[in-house]
Amino acid sequence: MSQTEPSHDTEDPNLRALLRQNRPAPALPPGFENAVWRRIESAEAKTSEMNWVEAVAAWLLRPRLAVAAAMLLVIAGASLGVAEGSRSADELAKERYLNSVSPPELRR
Repeated sequence: MSQTEPSHDTEDPNLRALLRQNRPAPALPPGFENAVWRRIESAEAKTSEMNWVEAVAAWLLRPRLAVAAAMLLVIAGASLGVAEGSRSADELAKERYLNSVSPPELRR
């Protein structure tokens, strides 16, 4: 910067004071603060009124919990499948045994 160029130093305290004095500060409308607090309270009330389904869904949509819930459902489904398969296998074994010992034609 040469000596002939004007300095645009924004750290000048006199310049800052002058700029602060000339900056217009609009007056807030009457009841502005009350309106803000009413909006905050209504927003909080809406979030507290969330029904249980939304709360559970929001809880389960967290990645760790979603994976854990999916694994739990897979394990529960596999367990039920094994139990049902075992029951079906027992019934089939009983039916085959009865057919081998006493053919259906003789059981009528």
